Amino acid sequence: MVLRRRAALIGLAAAAMSLVACTGSNQATPSSTVEMPTASYSPPADAQVTPPERITLANVQPNDGIDPVIAFIETARASVDISIYRIDSDFTPLIQALQRTVDRGVPVRISISRQLVGQPNPPQGNSQQIVVQQQLQALGMQVELSRPEFHYGHEKSIIVDTGTPEARAMIADWNLQASYFGPNQYGPVGARGMAVLNTDPQDVATIAAYFDANWPPYAPYPVSTRSSLVWSPSGIEYSPVGNSVAVLTDFINGARSTLDIYAEYIQDNSFLIDMVIARAKAGVAVRIVANSSGQSPQMVANLREAGIDVRFDPIYEGNTSDPMFVHSKTMFADVATPEQVAFIGSQNTFINESPEAILELGVIVKNPETIAGAHGFFEQDWSTATETQATSSAGGN
Repeated sequence: MVLRRRAALIGLAAAAMSLVACTGSNQATPSSTVEMPTASYSPPADAQVTPPERITLANVQPNDGIDPVIAFIETARASVDISIYRIDSDFTPLIQALQRTVDRGVPVRISISRQLVGQPNPPQGNSQQIVVQQQLQALGMQVELSRPEFHYGHEKSIIVDTGTPEARAMIADWNLQASYFGPNQYGPVGARGMAVLNTDPQDVATIAAYFDANWPPYAPYPVSTRSSLVWSPSGIEYSPVGNSVAVLTDFINGARSTLDIYAEYIQDNSFLIDMVIARAKAGVAVRIVANSSGQSPQMVANLREAGIDVRFDPIYEGNTSDPMFVHSKTMFADVATPEQVAFIGSQNTFINESPEAILELGVIVKNPETIAGAHGFFEQDWSTATETQATSSAGGN
């Protein structure tokens, strides 16, 4: 598929809301707007789809907590490479696991975002991120800031044993902060998030190559031939252009019977939500689980007018009256049919800046067991969510 260039004004105010959970609180900080048109994209001639069995469900948050992530890190024998928007240096269980890894001679490299949404971001990097960098370096870890031309380094992946037959990657939508994995200072539950394990050698090698290119002194990115990997940014100023706009467009437009979506925030002028609305008008049954914050009442009205069912603020396992923050960006199309497919990854699908100008990684999932496992949580969240948007925290741009 070839996408024609599309000029779009990208709202950083909306992007601030899209990444608010990444800042560790539930308050967005608006900023200015920027222009980032989408580039044309054509898949390389040798593009290859990942065998479905190579992508499995790794963990679902906050149900599983940090233990599966620590266990994954502790399997490393040669290397650990982490690309993450934010990591907290006082997240004790995780940091201790990384220290143990270093102490047994396994090098740990961590790439964190140079910029943070809604904060001062001078060229040398955000001051909070620099402090975290220095704190982790003092513990023996190698830590660098993401390359400066990206608006943010928002990818969430952990690569273990790069370059060995046992190489594997965890691709997620959570950050390495306590607030995602369980009770924390912001509330009695964590945030809904998901991660998959990718064991395909060529996929992992590609993810590792991108990690190396994002490590100082920085290098040109290779062209990805792995069509199941979903890369951002897709803006015209980046080379090679990411495939995220093309893949996410095909994902949404390809839905034939159902489309189930987790939406952290929905920008009012989101070009991808316009496609979702079009699918609903074409007869596809669309359900969205969202936060009350970050969706303008007018956007909610537009969705419902198109026949889309929208619910808000799911309750974690029905055990508390406090809503669970929806940080997952997962989408499911045509579940329980031969054509079923899911998207899991870091892209905030309905904030234009995310696929266009931010370093992101997602994956297209076709493994039936993985889809069924992840979709079971969507059904659970749908059943506990409410049709009423909490007006006290309703957002929008």
